[in-house]
Amino acid sequence: MRTQPLSTRHLHDHGLGRRDIRQAVDAGMLVRLRRGWYATADTHPSVAAATRVGGRLTCLEALKVHGAWILPEPALHVRVSSGIAVRPHRGVRIHWSPERLTPGLDGIEEALDSAMGCGDLRSLVVAIDSLANHRLIPRARLRALLHATARGRRVLALHDPAAESGIETLVRLALRRHRIRARSQVTIPGVGRVDFLIGDRLVIEADGFEWHGSREAFERDRDRDRELVRRGFVVIRLSYARVMGDLDGAMLAVLDVVRRRDHRWRAVHRTQLSESGYLIDLSSMNPRQAES
Repeated sequence: MRTQPLSTRHLHDHGLGRRDIRQAVDAGMLVRLRRGWYATADTHPSVAAATRVGGRLTCLEALKVHGAWILPEPALHVRVSSGIAVRPHRGVRIHWSPERLTPGLDGIEEALDSAMGCGDLRSLVVAIDSLANHRLIPRARLRALLHATARGRRVLALHDPAAESGIETLVRLALRRHRIRARSQVTIPGVGRVDFLIGDRLVIEADGFEWHGSREAFERDRDRDRELVRRGFVVIRLSYARVMGDLDGAMLAVLDVVRRRDHRWRAVHRTQLSESGYLIDLSSMNPRQAES
């Protein structure tokens, strides 16, 4: 999908005169966004909308266009040069800039800089985790950018480069908010990596949206769950819909297990599991992230 609009100069440089452009608009091959700027059918709709306003798509929505997973954003954030006439649009937030800008899409670093000034902390952490996981920006560079501001350092303190999905980030932040200590991306011998391990035996798995509709993935996850239960673990699997729609309710279930101390091995568990050969030595696990 095209991430930049086409200027009249660009079209002229590629051999289209005014008459050709007019005919292309009449035929629906080009859409006139504002004076001097056009879109094709494959131009990203958010980029086209920002161009209509008179600026560049920025902030979290721009990071999404670059490939990051973000929380739903109700407003279109547009970076506009100071002094430019802006067409009023409902649901648009303007980021005024002293730079001379052409319409289109902000780069990742420019969009991140805008986001740090207006995004809420949770949304920022979700986006930063995704940028790191998808390697959209070198991790060393990302850390340097975040470390440069006080707000960035707050985000960095909550950031986990091992997070593999946006809903995993949301679950991690919810656990932290409820003061539940968890390790992320822990390898359990004979099973593989699990999203979170709380205490000795409470496993939380977060089903990413991309897996929905895949029967093979569904069956594979249930096989893993059965093996975890055979080895004495308690498994809570949270769907995309549950995380996005009722995460606080899901945390209540986790809190209930922790309050009953069912996240810890007990003497009876150790005896039974040792006899069956399923007792796992926690020291043999490989957490990619320390408890948070």
